[in-house]
Amino acid sequence: MIRPARIRLWDVTVPMRHGLRTATGSIYRRRSIIVAATGDGHTGWGEAAPVGGHTLDTADDAWVLLVAEAGRIVAGGEAVPIEGSTATAAVDTALTDLAARAGGYSLAIHLGGRMEPVPASLVIGLPRSAHELLDDVAGAVAAGYRHVKVKIDPATVHLVSAVRHGHPSLGIAVDANGSFDATGIDRLVALDSLGLDYVEQPFPGDAIGTLTELHDVLATPICLDESIRRLADITTAAGFADAVALKPGRLGPSLTLQALGVAARNGLGVKIGGLVETGVGRNLLVAMATHPGVTLPSDLAASDRYFEQDLVTPPWRASEGHLIPRQALIVDEDALHRFATQHHDTAR
Repeated sequence: MIRPARIRLWDVTVPMRHGLRTATGSIYRRRSIIVAATGDGHTGWGEAAPVGGHTLDTADDAWVLLVAEAGRIVAGGEAVPIEGSTATAAVDTALTDLAARAGGYSLAIHLGGRMEPVPASLVIGLPRSAHELLDDVAGAVAAGYRHVKVKIDPATVHLVSAVRHGHPSLGIAVDANGSFDATGIDRLVALDSLGLDYVEQPFPGDAIGTLTELHDVLATPICLDESIRRLADITTAAGFADAVALKPGRLGPSLTLQALGVAARNGLGVKIGGLVETGVGRNLLVAMATHPGVTLPSDLAASDRYFEQDLVTPPWRASEGHLIPRQALIVDEDALHRFATQHHDTAR
């Protein structure tokens, strides 16, 4: 691993083109911390993108920790690993990207993946009506997406049947973000008739008994997301789930690779999930989604789904329903400075 001589941080807030509604809240402006690690003439990039209810830290937490880590690493020390911290994940990503560039490899190849297109999947926010949901899905199909993941809660789960009836061959999954309880089991079992790829996080992460009860009667695979904060959670999940969503933005590339091995040993399917990252963090998602250990459609969409202007050039675009991993990500530093509310630069 190259020892960086300089680490720069940008605390950015990027307006979203389309807000994202979930059972746990809505996002209309994306605040994240961008990390650049420079050494031996190369620069690696990472992003800390905390989301309330989905990550252990906040953006303020991440900023404070990253400023401290920048000083420690540039001075010759080691980064302090905090499992589940988006700040730790961002540092790991930047240093891994730096090593890949120095070795002349793409991030995907460096992580054991392939330079091959990966299927894109559009996440559709919690619908207010069947009409709104069908319009969003129709727009996704018109844009070339072959898979969608629909956010649901107990009040909207019945709307998914209209999507399946209108799009018989479309890949569909649903994500409840832990919004159901034991009284909703029958409504979830009713989804079995729709041929969904998976039901993601139907109950809160600590509802193990209810998850086990659902797993016994639901034919559709259960995928866990918010329940997976640490590597040990993957082994635990094997008793009441079929798959896990690994979020590289929460784990970092090093732990994500370890997590792929743990999931495989426990017979669990895997998809790569996002935290509504900008194009900087999306680079890691696409790279990890090319790994042969990823077995389910991952939460990957083009930049224009979320942002009028992304932080990378060119923006991520879907081609025939796929995203193509980059040989080397190009970051638009003018955009970084334009959207930044604070900037930190540490060099030796």
